[in-house]
Amino acid sequence: MSSLEEPSDKLLDLIYDAAADDSLWVAVLREIANLTNSAGGVLLCQSGRDRTLFFEHHCNTSDECIRVLKERHVLNPWTIHMATKQPVGVVVASDEILALPELRQTAFFDEVLRPQGLGHSAMIGLAQKPDFGVAFSMNRGPRQGSYSEQELRFLQKLTPHLQRSMKLGLRVDAYKALQRAEFRTLDSLAVGVILLDRKARILFANTAARSFEGEHGPLGLRQAGLVHASPLHSRRLNNLVQSTLRGVPMGTISVPRADGGDSLTILALAASVRAQDVDRLADANLQGAAVVLFIIDPANKAGIPATWLMDAYGLTPAEAKVALAVSSGLSIPETASQLHLSPNTIKTQLRNVFAKSGVNRQTDLARLIASIGLLKSGGANLSRENE
Repeated sequence: MSSLEEPSDKLLDLIYDAAADDSLWVAVLREIANLTNSAGGVLLCQSGRDRTLFFEHHCNTSDECIRVLKERHVLNPWTIHMATKQPVGVVVASDEILALPELRQTAFFDEVLRPQGLGHSAMIGLAQKPDFGVAFSMNRGPRQGSYSEQELRFLQKLTPHLQRSMKLGLRVDAYKALQRAEFRTLDSLAVGVILLDRKARILFANTAARSFEGEHGPLGLRQAGLVHASPLHSRRLNNLVQSTLRGVPMGTISVPRADGGDSLTILALAASVRAQDVDRLADANLQGAAVVLFIIDPANKAGIPATWLMDAYGLTPAEAKVALAVSSGLSIPETASQLHLSPNTIKTQLRNVFAKSGVNRQTDLARLIASIGLLKSGGANLSRENE
């Protein structure tokens, strides 16, 4: 077995690449299985309430057994424990839930595990909401025995990286719309979306993006690229795009509005269009997409309902209001004034927001809020399918 002291940069890069291309989760699972002497692995999102499996990625796992899992064993001793008793982000060995002799007495073992020669698992809850959860597991056979403390520690070290990758991949829904070439969906986004080619030329701009141009608008959509009314901010925009083209996966800047209102936030993401997407993008003449720009107008609060933040990150109503305010560029005193609260209360709630969302800066918070609020429609259904 390979050394399990620290995850390699190669493995961590692969985990984060999977955020943009979810087909890479199979390679992630295979690599972790090799390192932990596992027969295979599974990443899945399921609802215990509806007994529904929303998605799964797996390696060295029987398709027939996955089908049986979906049909009859979404609720099983392992998933029930993970959903009701196990904190998110903590690795647990299956033997701590149910010893193998007892597990053998269940229909879940007979119909899902026994046919694959499995009997032990190391599981991690990556996210858990009242009606669904995202879980990751490595699995092995009875002869291989339980997972060692060293293997469990290694999986624990991977956990925050797996969680961050899942958050990024499942929040930035426009990635998925881009990969499926659902350009009608892109045109219905509540924030502006612009696709650029490798020469920074505009391939596509949705309706929201085009609303920022015109006589009084701060932006200009030229064939050669995106410009700002101010030469200084045009240069900053160009630097943002060029750094993304050079390989920086994500960047954000703020640019002023012509009317003196709240600044716009522009988020640049590498499009990560891979070979399997080229044919579909070619049909729309967008096969050269290299950068996605999101243009977020903090004045458009209707596009980012507080309830979406509450569902996505488990925020309280008060914390969601603070998150929306500070992500729009307000200072703590300004937020306190707007919400009629004390600055100390705002600081406390903001610390809670950072802890729950996994970020620690206002710019990162704005980026997360922009991605969770991308679609005008879909609401809870969108979150539920993509969490």
